[in-house]
Amino acid sequence: MLRALVLWLSCVFAGVLCMSCGSSGSGGGAGPFNVVGDWQVHFTADVGATTTGYGAIDSAGLAAFIDTSGNIVKFPAITGANSFSGTVTAYAVNGTSFPGGNVTVTDTAQGDVNSATSITGTLTGTPSGSFSITPLNSSVVAISGAMQGKVIGFSDTLSLTFSSNGSFSGGDFPNPVTACSVNGTLNQQGTANVFDVTYNLGPTCTSDTQTGIAFQSKTDYFNVNGGADASYLYVILLTTTLPGQVHPYVVVIYQ
Repeated sequence: MLRALVLWLSCVFAGVLCMSCGSSGSGGGAGPFNVVGDWQVHFTADVGATTTGYGAIDSAGLAAFIDTSGNIVKFPAITGANSFSGTVTAYAVNGTSFPGGNVTVTDTAQGDVNSATSITGTLTGTPSGSFSITPLNSSVVAISGAMQGKVIGFSDTLSLTFSSNGSFSGGDFPNPVTACSVNGTLNQQGTANVFDVTYNLGPTCTSDTQTGIAFQSKTDYFNVNGGADASYLYVILLTTTLPGQVHPYVVVIYQ
């Protein structure tokens, strides 16, 4: 009788352990994790024309990446919760299209946030494949004073002046004769290498307010500065008040 009771208790204890082990969720089950910062993504299949991208994730879960051609890949919200899913959208750099002739392509992603330094997942649409996202950990340099810039995919150059509070103003020069007034704000999230951006154009040209996300790097991804080792701010502008007229694009700002 005692032996039977011991065996029964052992089975109950083992069952409790099994229930405990089975209760963890995807991505390690210990989230949410702090994923705010700069990241690199690698795809095993082309998303648009992109297999590797560099970008950032902010505290609202906005996650966007650029490749060295200026194409943009925007993920569904990645908030640090153990799992996420939704639409991945790729935007071709202005003046080009992806294979097949489309300037925008979409896929479906299912991802897991495994830790504060590891995000993985699969592309379940067309093409199918997998992706991994790992930290870039680039240093952050204070931005102030006179800066110049280039609008990727366009001939436009920028001349901007930044204040210590992140506000900026200046001009967008599509050609040597005319200029478009520019002003906006650059808000760093804590001490992380991620900035939320508001970018206003006008009134000396068609007025528009655009928003996006930015990160810093020492790498001149677009060779706008002869590949010099300097501080570059990559601004990924995703939204516009002129939908259908303005396509997402990248601005690189540097001294």
